[in-house]
Amino acid sequence: MSRKRILFIDDEYLVREMMYELLTDMDYDVMLEESGPNAIETFRGSPEGFDLVLTDLMMIEMSGDEVSERIRSIRSDIPVVLITARPDAITPERAWAAGICKVLPKALTRTELTEALQEVL
Repeated sequence: MSRKRILFIDDEYLVREMMYELLTDMDYDVMLEESGPNAIETFRGSPEGFDLVLTDLMMIEMSGDEVSERIRSIRSDIPVVLITARPDAITPERAWAAGICKVLPKALTRTELTEALQEVL
């Protein structure tokens, strides 16, 4: 069975690097993007090449819920998981409307992340 491929989007370099290390250590293939517009272009170039999109909520150029809406307009069955330092910044209704299947706090453990990704994938 091939490794699952995750598109991870966060505008903070250190967060991207930390999540890359964590996710690759969990045996995922990971593509990093630093902005919503870049991630959408990457996804558009290979929509079937990803199994999951993991995105930050609060980014400078485009919010994670907007990224989710645009990516899901390209491929509606792609699971999108949102991570955020402020889970209260998005309502469950807004997350659902954007096609987000799970909202996770940024301060999560490896076990919590593993369980969440297994549930979604």
